[in-house]
Amino acid sequence: MPDFPPSPDQVDVMHEDVIGYETLRRMASVEQYNRWIYDELAPYAGQRILEVGCGIGNMTAFFLEQELIVAIDRLPSSVQYTSERFENRSNVVVMEGDISDPTLPPRLRSFRIDTVLCVNVLEHIEDDVTALRHMWEVLRPGGRLLLLVPAGQYMFGMLDEALGHFRRYERSQLARRVGMAGFHPIRLTYMNIAGIPGWFFNSRVLKRNLLPKGQLRLFNALTPLFIWSERMLRRWWDAPFGQSLVCIAEKRPDRGMVRPE
Repeated sequence: MPDFPPSPDQVDVMHEDVIGYETLRRMASVEQYNRWIYDELAPYAGQRILEVGCGIGNMTAFFLEQELIVAIDRLPSSVQYTSERFENRSNVVVMEGDISDPTLPPRLRSFRIDTVLCVNVLEHIEDDVTALRHMWEVLRPGGRLLLLVPAGQYMFGMLDEALGHFRRYERSQLARRVGMAGFHPIRLTYMNIAGIPGWFFNSRVLKRNLLPKGQLRLFNALTPLFIWSERMLRRWWDAPFGQSLVCIAEKRPDRGMVRPE
């Protein structure tokens, strides 16, 4: 496996891309949390996936049994790393691309994409509706969008700023923007209630720009308990809060993009 990109110990910790790399590096270690995300999204996935914002392949690795996964990222260093990581996988195509670029969807149509996977990426895009429209354009009719975004604007703080987030989402806000892009949401729910205190305390109170490694190790160890308790809770109550929002949406043949007035 190729070396990870440089860490904040080696270069200026305040540089947004470096903080992003280090966050991805640390998130690679929370295997059980990443598996939780996969378990929430995988039942809705098809066989020909476009992953928007693959980073260093933390989520890519969970979908390797699919017929095809096209992993794109706007950063050349991420593309190089992920290309080398999965170079022995003939069903993985890694390419540089920005989903906000209107020239990208035509480049991807030949892949016959039936699923767009977008995990913790949309919040980095200022014009998120345009990005969602481009995802809609890439999909075949009947295809699905598997989307996970950070939730709760009240938690927006230093961690978000350091990572280059433009926003955290509320459920009604996300539903509206997904609908404006032409999608029909079939599932929209909060996830990871247990993650709220840690994010709020580190981001809003301590004003850190990285989540501590020790806290992430503890969170990963406790993740099975968090998953069990949250699933039990949601049998009775669709709690209107969580650290993240999960959205599953379809591209229906009879529905087009809604242009803003």
